[in-house]
Amino acid sequence: MKDFIKKHKKVCIVAGIFILLLLLFFIIFFIIPLFGNNKYGDRLEDIEDYKVSKSTVNDIKDAVSSNDFVTDVDYHNEGRILNFIVTVNADTDINTAKGVSDAVLDGLSNKLKKYYDVEIYLNTKEDSEIYPVIGYHPKEAKKVSWSNVGEPNE
Repeated sequence: MKDFIKKHKKVCIVAGIFILLLLLFFIIFFIIPLFGNNKYGDRLEDIEDYKVSKSTVNDIKDAVSSNDFVTDVDYHNEGRILNFIVTVNADTDINTAKGVSDAVLDGLSNKLKKYYDVEIYLNTKEDSEIYPVIGYHPKEAKKVSWSNVGEPNE
């Protein structure tokens, strides 16, 4: 190996510099951007135009809480997903509980429904064979699709 390097000294130096430059390029363009603080990249660039106001969230919480079987409603925004965690009584019928999705979606404007996905978590504080159940409304969808937890598989 030493003989090869001595015979082809200039080629080895050029190859070594090329490898170092390639490694430097890889680090600068692929490794360093991973340390940025924005985990969403450019997916949230226009989110300022689609802010969900506190009054909208409070109106939705009030509408959902007005049901006798609802004990608590929490809200959390994660990027372009609006999460509503609804705690219901353990003896509440699943179809009745799923009705809270109408109150959630009715509280959002069409503009917001076209931008955000909405997740509705139905849960209880007690142990239950039915709950938790998760409803998902992708942006621009017509209706909420529900997990089949607590229901027989079809």
